[in-house]
Order: sequence, then structure tokens, then C-alpha cells
Amino acid sequence: MQSHNARGTISVHLARFVVDALRRSGAGMDRIARFHDLGPEVLGNDLARVSTPSALAVWEELTLCEAGTAVGALLTEEAPIGTFGLWDYLVASGPSLRESLRQVVEYNAVIADPANEKLLVEEDGRTFTVRHATGSWGPDVVEAIDWFALAMFLTRARAATGRALAPLRVGVTHGAPREHRRLAELFGTTRIDFEAPYNSITFHDDDVRAPLPKAQPGLDRLLAHQARLTLAAAQPVMLWQDSFRMVLAGAFREDAVNLEYVAGRLAMSPRTLQRRLRELGTTWREEVESVRQERTMELLRTTDMPLRLIAAQVGYSDMRALRRAVRRWDGRAPRDIRNAAGLAVPAPRGGG
Repeated sequence: MQSHNARGTISVHLARFVVDALRRSGAGMDRIARFHDLGPEVLGNDLARVSTPSALAVWEELTLCEAGTAVGALLTEEAPIGTFGLWDYLVASGPSLRESLRQVVEYNAVIADPANEKLLVEEDGRTFTVRHATGSWGPDVVEAIDWFALAMFLTRARAATGRALAPLRVGVTHGAPREHRRLAELFGTTRIDFEAPYNSITFHDDDVRAPLPKAQPGLDRLLAHQARLTLAAAQPVMLWQDSFRMVLAGAFREDAVNLEYVAGRLAMSPRTLQRRLRELGTTWREEVESVRQERTMELLRTTDMPLRLIAAQVGYSDMRALRRAVRRWDGRAPRDIRNAAGLAVPAPRGGG
């Protein structure tokens, strides 16, 4: 099940966990502290949804300060049941692990970003496999998240069954990290296939069909209903790209439209900002042009500011350049836009 409220965001429970993990690592929190959706007022709201780009910034810091990208799997050792709220309890609510895991996959949006995290269940009568894929971000971050997801399924399956469950095999699309031995200990198997075609964890069919010791009749349906309500009531905090555009719009007002200034306001380097924009399928130049257009049209429709001042404020050399841009965007002259908005401002010589 997906929710439009959840797209582009992750659960505040997951965001809290990775922020706390970064804090425990002893890393400097200066960069993270400047993300408004990672502040205490957001992280303290159980209904909040944190923007995925902000969460990725935390993962990026974790991969830099911890030893290796398999840090994601190792972090799950520090996450007891209940850490991730409702999602955790869904794992143990079904009559068997099979039903519970299928329900967890269906309601993965309760914890993860449904626009980027993809899960798939495969069964052949002998084995039960959960496949995982995440977004196209930096390779170290993707690897850390992939390991984290697979280890999460295992630790929650063990808690639900009350046994030291060992998967038949684990597959990852990444190469073998330095923590290979620790990973084998964590997963309880040496059958870890590196550079596999997809990320997956596979259990024996008998293990997933056995009754769960703490299952209560009807609890799975009750929690599924609660999951739907949780997603419907989700409160997404402003997405990273929205924060970026807000800062960029402010840069126009302050006559400071340059990459270094905006990157600094977002607590990142110019190179990182450009990479983040590429990940969103856009560029610095395209975003500047888009905000310039929005700002220009806003000033034309809501103020009687002279065109020469508008041109200067949005970064055009003169009124002629502004008029050409407005015609390209809207097909009308600035004067016609103002007339349509009820702002009949006298045109300067040369037309408006």
C-alpha cells in the first residue's frame, strides 16, 4: 500500500534512529542541525514524515564516520523491537511469519519512502524471499541502506519467532565489504552472495509457515487498519527540494543568487548541492531559471513595481531582457499580465 502523504518522506521513527546513531558515533552534528526537518520539534512528533533528502544526508554522514558501508546492517543490532513504531509490531502480528512479512511489505510506507523503497515477495513452495531496492543515490549510501533493510527483516523475523532464525541465503548487489566476517555472524550464514543481481533475503518455507508464539487472533487486521490510519494522518515536513527553492527564492530577494551562497545556507558544499539536484533530475541553472520565472510573475501580478526594478531584482541586465523572458514563459507582454491581474500600471516608453 502506498500513500501520497508518504511519498518523498520516511517515518520519523526511522529518522530518529539514524540521527541518534550518528550522534552516538561522535560525529559533528553541525551539518545535520541545519536541516529544519531533523530538529527536535519534528523528531518528537510521531506523526511527522521527514524528507528523504534530509535522511539521506544523515546516512551520508554515517558512511563517512563509520567503518565501511555495511554499517547499515550493523546498526540493526542497536534497534530493539519498538524502535520503529507500528512497523515493528506488524512483523509479529500475523498467525505466521509468512503472513506477517507479506503485511510488512504491503505497509512498508509506514516506515520507508514508497517513492524510492521497493519490496517484492517471491515464493516457490520451498523458499520465501523478500527482495529490496532503493533509490539511485550515492553508491555508499545505497549500499548502507540495502544492508540495513535486509538486516531489519532478519532481526524482526527473529523477534517474531523467538528463535535465532538463519536465512538460507542473502544476496546483495554490492561487493564484499571489510566487515564480511561480522556480517556472516549477524546473518547467521556464510551464504552471502555478493554482486548478486538483486538484494534479497531468503528463508526456508517451513520457518515462515510455523505459527508465531505471540500471535493473537485478529491483531494483524487491527494493526493493518492502524497502518492505513497512520499513513492517512501522516504530516510530511517540507521536502528538501522545497527547502532549497525557499532558500533560492530568498537569495533572489537578497541579491545573492550564486551557488556558493545557497549551498552554504543549506549546510552543504556546492558540489554536493549540484549532485543532489542531479539526483532530482534537474540542475542549478534550471532551478535558477524556474525560481526567476516564479518571482518575476509574482511581482508582475501582485505589485506595481517598475519593470526596471523587477529586472534588477531577478537578475536581468535591462527591461528588454525581462520582456523577452516574460514573452517566452507566458506568451504575453508584462503589461498584459498586469492588466489581466487588475494592475493597470502605465507603461514606460517603449511599451511594457
